This record gives sequence, C-alpha cells and structure tokens, in this order.
Amino acid sequence: MITIKNLTKRFGEQTLFSNLNLTIKPGEIVAIIGPSGTGKSTLLRTINSLEQADAGSVTINDVSLHYPKANAQQRLALRQQTGFVFQNYALFQHLTAKENIAESLITVKKWSKQRAYKIA
Repeated sequence: MITIKNLTKRFGEQTLFSNLNLTIKPGEIVAIIGPSGTGKSTLLRTINSLEQADAGSVTINDVSLHYPKANAQQRLALRQQTGFVFQNYALFQHLTAKENIAESLITVKKWSKQRAYKIA
C-alpha cells in the first residue's frame, strides 16, 4: 500500500503540489493525467524518493519517509519497495518494458528469471 500525507514539492518559487494526500491500496490502478509541466513525473519521482519533497510523508508497505528529515539510508529503504520505469527514460532500448523491469529485479534483487518475469 502507498500512503502519501501532506506531500509538498517546490522548485524555487514554484509549488508543484502542496499538502497532497493519497492512499493507493494493493492491486489498485491509478492514472495520473494532466498537461505537460504540471508535476506528474515529479510526483512519481518524489513518491519513489528519486526527488526529495519539501514536506510531508510517503509510506510504501511498512517503510515511511518523513520530509524534510529523511536521510539517504531511509530513502534507499523506501526505493527498495518500489520499481520505476519511465517511457523511454533510462531503458535498455533493445528490451521490452517487461524485460527492463525484470532485468532490474534479476540484477539488483538477485531474483530468479521466472520470479522476476512473473512480477514484471
């Protein structure tokens, strides 16, 4: 489960989102839709702790980050609860999206190919 509470992200004077609250239950599918430049990618990167929030908290399963105090070790623990693949962003171009997802599970988590492809 993913729980976001009062999440705020700013770039200088520009606030991308402020006091955002969201709960995503296991198996639930969520679409983030909006025009270019409205913070969709930044929100995903912030949930995955690839981008730091200015305030609020993100909890994935039982791992929580509380901003702005989250440290590098806590951010790593949260990232290990997630997978993150972006359209044409840092992918191996000769692999499918599924193969790219499985590759990280096999390489980083040392999962078997069968388990990785089942999850991917």
